[in-house]
Amino acid sequence: MIALIAAVPLETNLLRRFLSPCEVRNCSGRDLYLGTLSGLSVTLLHSGIGKANAAAATSSLLGFFQPSAVIVVGCGGAFPESGLQVGDLAIASEEIYGDEGVLTPDGFLDMEALELPLVQRNGHCLFNRYPASPLLMEKARALLASGITDTFPATTNGPFVTVSTCSGTLAAGTELARRTGGICENMEGAAVAQVCAMHNIPFMEIRGISNLVEDRDTSRWNLKGGAEIAQRAVQEILSHWDDRKESA
Repeated sequence: MIALIAAVPLETNLLRRFLSPCEVRNCSGRDLYLGTLSGLSVTLLHSGIGKANAAAATSSLLGFFQPSAVIVVGCGGAFPESGLQVGDLAIASEEIYGDEGVLTPDGFLDMEALELPLVQRNGHCLFNRYPASPLLMEKARALLASGITDTFPATTNGPFVTVSTCSGTLAAGTELARRTGGICENMEGAAVAQVCAMHNIPFMEIRGISNLVEDRDTSRWNLKGGAEIAQRAVQEILSHWDDRKESA
């Protein structure tokens, strides 16, 4: 079983249309959709916006099921230095908490600099950075760049940054990108990745670029388009899920 998590219904409209047969259950107060997508058993859950909602929803889902992989799907804002444009696709190589830490007169100190791990598992500590499954990421990148379809003209993989306060100015986004090396920002991914790391569940994240991180101008955004390209990419990946045993 593959688990799909998105923040809001806009980010799953296409996926739910093709999820058949579909059963809806209650998952700690959230609607949990179960069905088949591209021949695979799938669960789909809307977490709500933000880190707390994302962590709570993922924890609840993993209390009911033990999926072979968790895929986060949705929109993201691209840092201009990434080269991404509105309508492009981004695949996470890792998720980074962008504002977990301390802002000091000498700069930002993340949780590793503070020596305060957020996850300790089998003697291994994780701080602000949570890697995506290298195998899943590479399979997705190779498939979407393979030329099998011309639906995905530009796909980039790299670090994603999760924030509580989105960067509404070019200066703020430029500084965050410089500090983290990230290519785009969102509000949920790292929280899902952290819970997956705690449960040893492979994690992947795909986002369609809905806007650039610049001085805020919503007239230049395309939330629907960003959501749709990410969902089409997930459908493509699931339809070529190689082994059908869903191993990651």
